[in-house]
Amino acid sequence: MDFKDWVDPNPAPVVIDYTLDDGRIIHVVRDDLLEGGTKIRYIDYIIRSLDQKEIVFGGGSAFGNSQVALSIVTERYNKKVVLFQAKRKTLLPNQKIAKKHGAILKSVPMGMLTVTMKRARDYVAKDPDNRFNVPFDFDQNEYVKKSMSAICNGLDVKPTEIWSVGASGTINRTLQHAFPKLPVHIVQVGHVLTEKDIGRAKLHISNYKFNKEVKDEEKPPFPSSPIYDAKAWKFCEEYAKDGALFWNVGL
Repeated sequence: MDFKDWVDPNPAPVVIDYTLDDGRIIHVVRDDLLEGGTKIRYIDYIIRSLDQKEIVFGGGSAFGNSQVALSIVTERYNKKVVLFQAKRKTLLPNQKIAKKHGAILKSVPMGMLTVTMKRARDYVAKDPDNRFNVPFDFDQNEYVKKSMSAICNGLDVKPTEIWSVGASGTINRTLQHAFPKLPVHIVQVGHVLTEKDIGRAKLHISNYKFNKEVKDEEKPPFPSSPIYDAKAWKFCEEYAKDGALFWNVGL
């Protein structure tokens, strides 16, 4: 399939306006309404186009929704996903959802990110013709960026600037590509972001540990991941321009 023929097979993003106490309007992309969130949108074309039937990922958190997105999209195209993650006593909610959609979970003792990523690479190296390793910085694939740009071009809103969280920074960097002339803000909620991770965005740093949920009084007025997107809302409330776009990636 040629990319020019690709359209996002998911329902169009829902954008809802929220008015802050001082009158500023924030446009919010409500991808919490979509199971798997934004990531199932921008990985669709590349996963669909791969010759390999086994998709492997070692860069995702057991708390996060990358595993959900990958499991939904691979299931859609009759592929399977293998996830290397730190060993846990019990499965977390998003791990259970991923398993429901066919994900194979590989538990790694003492599974720091560098370790799980290496396990994934080693696993793929044993059968590269049939296995594909999803890199941590997946947006380096041109079609991931092109997909996100196509999605953003379809939004019925003209934002003044862009806000999102950043764990790997992938979504924020795709937004930088999609809105090349707008200021972009990224809120660090996971590992320490490098200059490469941040790109041209202005960095804000959450004081919460990654697996610590945001306090109720700091949560946004819409459903948002308490360990992820919700941590960026207080920064957006404080610093965002009128007409800013806040990208709520998912649950």
